Amino acid sequence: MRSVLLVARREFKQIVATKGFWVMLMIVPIAIAVSGFASSKLQPERTSAYTIVDASGRIAPVIEQRLEIDYQRQALRDLSNYVDRWKLAHVDPQAPWANKGSWVVESEILRFMAAGGTDAALRKLRPAVPQDAPEFKAPDRFFVKVTPPATVPTDKGADAFGTAMAKPLQEDVATSLGKKPYALAVYIPRDFGAPGAVAKVWTSGRSIDGLIQPIRDTLTTVLRQRLLAANGVAPATAARYEAVRAPITITEPAAGKGRSIIVTKSIIPIALVYLLLITTITTGSMMLQGLVEERSNKLIESVLACIRPAALMHGKLLGLGAVGLCIVGVWVGFAVGGAYWTGAGVMAEVLKPSLEAIHEPWIVAAMIFYFLSGYLILSMVFLAIGSQSDSMQDAQAYLTPVLMLVMLPVMFLMQAALRDPNALFVQILSWIPFYTPFAMLARLGSGVSLIEILGTSVVLAVFIGLELIFLGRLFRASLLSAGKPKWRDMIAKLTAKAPSTQVQYPSAEESHNAA
Repeated sequence: MRSVLLVARREFKQIVATKGFWVMLMIVPIAIAVSGFASSKLQPERTSAYTIVDASGRIAPVIEQRLEIDYQRQALRDLSNYVDRWKLAHVDPQAPWANKGSWVVESEILRFMAAGGTDAALRKLRPAVPQDAPEFKAPDRFFVKVTPPATVPTDKGADAFGTAMAKPLQEDVATSLGKKPYALAVYIPRDFGAPGAVAKVWTSGRSIDGLIQPIRDTLTTVLRQRLLAANGVAPATAARYEAVRAPITITEPAAGKGRSIIVTKSIIPIALVYLLLITTITTGSMMLQGLVEERSNKLIESVLACIRPAALMHGKLLGLGAVGLCIVGVWVGFAVGGAYWTGAGVMAEVLKPSLEAIHEPWIVAAMIFYFLSGYLILSMVFLAIGSQSDSMQDAQAYLTPVLMLVMLPVMFLMQAALRDPNALFVQILSWIPFYTPFAMLARLGSGVSLIEILGTSVVLAVFIGLELIFLGRLFRASLLSAGKPKWRDMIAKLTAKAPSTQVQYPSAEESHNAA
């Protein structure tokens, strides 16, 4: 074991001493720092101001109510997810936020609002919230209403109003939430709906789809009710017609056992697929170059005089694994730290919800197992190529088709798994050990059965054991050979057992002294 650790330490120090390692190590921290700075300085304001001038005095309150319901819908959805995540539904099983699907039912949203909304719900939930649970944060309001500037006439018609609003729309305006950029201004004439009397909207050029559509829907409802009234339908009856909504409930099954589908609503499994590819290819290439140099300089002969081939192979794999874990640890540490330190920007908006979505220990264990298994499988491939190559030109001849064989199916796999995690192509690759880590990591973000996780884990463990055995044979038979071997020779080395007459390798103590 001491010999293995000596080789691993040497391999680790050799790779860490290269400039390429440090460049690769610092890429993600630098990107996170730049992203955090850009997010804090350049991120556009999420909340916009709007102005409505309603000469009739009847339509603007309806629009405001519609926008408030839309906001409360999002708040109820976020709160119900929070309650489900931390098992808080028992506090009040009849409350709207106790049912994850209540946000699709408008009557439930109105009941949520009548009960006091988010503030009242949090007062009731707070005593039952676990200590390790983060504080619930209500979603930001996307739109806030303001009165027109004093210099803007509101009683001289739409054209005068629009002309006067041209400059304010390009500036920030004081609101109840602080200074916010203007999004749009609306003018509704007194005789809206009459021929030639149209509502006019002026925008600042910001993305305002979430504001335009509710305004348009409300105005359409007003016109529709007037049309029904003109045809003899009582206003109360017309209002009931407009209020009709299809009753829908959403029920999500709890994660069970056996063949129940397990889903983690997180991008982390997908991110691990790309991270696995990047770290394996980069660190494997570094180890490959070092092994080729040892063979070409005949240094490997001196090394084998002090250590067994198996210990050399295991030490190189262990050292490469330490390098990979070091890189991944630094990247993940900076990513998580950046997400929680900045509290804003793409990193925080994407990573924080993804981390909070992973709350099952076995999901974390599965991701770690698949990542380490994939890293070990590909690392052994690089080690096998290095043991057969006398120069980097020879290594590239082997490496290029191997990389194509890995990367092309994985790229197709990623797209297919996102569309349908149970597609036949994805399921087949899930049981091919070379692609199992990638396929199962990709599927964890969409849905996979517990039986498949256990089954593929067993297949991976068996495959890694066999790969170690065959790689040991190839490694031992090829280290001192010269020239570019043929495929037939490599297959013969893979299937050949160790010779009956063994070379007298030094003991671990002798290896340590020689090192």
